[in-house]
Amino acid sequence: MEKSKSFTELGIERLSKAGSLPFDTDEQRLRKAVLIFLASICSFLGILWGIGYFGLGLAVSGGIPVSYSVISAASLLYFFKTKSYKFFCYSQLSLILFFPFVLQCSLGGFSASGAVVLWAILSPIGALMFTGTTRAIPWFVAYALLIALSGVFGDRPWQPVSLSSAVIIVLFVLNIGGVSAIVFVLLRYFVRARERAMAALDKEHRRVRQSLSLAMEVQQNLLPKSNPQVDGLDIAGKSIYCDETGGDYYDFLEVGDPGEGRIGVVVGDVADHGIPSALLMATVRALIRQRCSAFGKIDQVVSDVNRQLANDVKDSGRFMTLFYTEIERPNSIIRWVNAGHEPAMLFDPATDTFSDLNSAGNLALGVFEDAQFREAQQGIAPGQIIAIATDGIWEARNPKGEMFGRDRIQKIIRRNASKTANDIQKAILNALKRFQKNVKLEDDLTLVIIKIE
Repeated sequence: MEKSKSFTELGIERLSKAGSLPFDTDEQRLRKAVLIFLASICSFLGILWGIGYFGLGLAVSGGIPVSYSVISAASLLYFFKTKSYKFFCYSQLSLILFFPFVLQCSLGGFSASGAVVLWAILSPIGALMFTGTTRAIPWFVAYALLIALSGVFGDRPWQPVSLSSAVIIVLFVLNIGGVSAIVFVLLRYFVRARERAMAALDKEHRRVRQSLSLAMEVQQNLLPKSNPQVDGLDIAGKSIYCDETGGDYYDFLEVGDPGEGRIGVVVGDVADHGIPSALLMATVRALIRQRCSAFGKIDQVVSDVNRQLANDVKDSGRFMTLFYTEIERPNSIIRWVNAGHEPAMLFDPATDTFSDLNSAGNLALGVFEDAQFREAQQGIAPGQIIAIATDGIWEARNPKGEMFGRDRIQKIIRRNASKTANDIQKAILNALKRFQKNVKLEDDLTLVIIKIE
């Protein structure tokens, strides 16, 4: 539950409205609010201190804090009029730094003034709050330098001073207590403001996590819920995302009449990952499924999808690589279109060789609206294994920075060629996990294994 605001906090926030600009960030408003409060309270106390010194018969010393209050108030009014925060900040820090030393010198030193120089510590502390850690260093150096100088030259009062020990003790108490109280109030306000900001940030993080969780659930539902059952084919597919959502995509499409032994397999990779890529992936999935329902050659399907996608991502610089294949098991033919994607690998155990299913010259989807895509085809034979993947697999790195590589995948396929598609897929992913050890995935990865039975 959010803590209620104190009277001081409400007063600071009311003062800050006079100097804030519409485009100020929350941090800028906080700094302006605290600086206005500091200038206001120090100006008020300067009047009280001046009246006190006048009452003790120290006219010169009384005029110093009163002069400070007048100049500080003028700086504050100038800030309210011009909104020039930089001038206001540096003028206030300079006034707070120098006037206590001048006042101490007028009274004859540290002891005689009741440690009035301690008020100057508000300058480097204020610089730390209002200008940042690096810019606060010169203010602290100036403070330390003036402390040293006052110890050498500040022991001669500028007017006759004859204060009793009781009065000096009272001055010590007022100066030490006043500085301590202001420092405490400033730090308390900053801490309370930070706590409220952290609570609001945590609330926003929870909302984002809930949104990401929902997006992940939606995207997972877009992926195939099970591997397809096609006579003469053994197929297994899987996507793993490095974030809650990703841009990798695979799908199994029904083409032709049921029972014909035909299937479409799509693997895509949107540039980058995360929510934007997930949205583009969902768009492409919908376009492909809609276009496939009308049948037609796969190069025409991909060309039509590219035309629609290019219009959607125009001038955004986003694109997607795609490998789209159709397999006719009765005719032992595989057709494919490679749209800027890594070529699929085909392993033939009869010859113990690998070959790439490529179609050179095809661009990625979304680059040019009028791009034309060429289809390629070849025969397939029982026992052959086709691996379609995204580059997140072979570009995955281990703690030494080495890439997993296509060669490792080929060795695993060769060793497990007699096993099912699902077993081959698990063998590759398990080997990748062992290879990476504790290194986090830097990219999404997708792997589809097709074995000709």
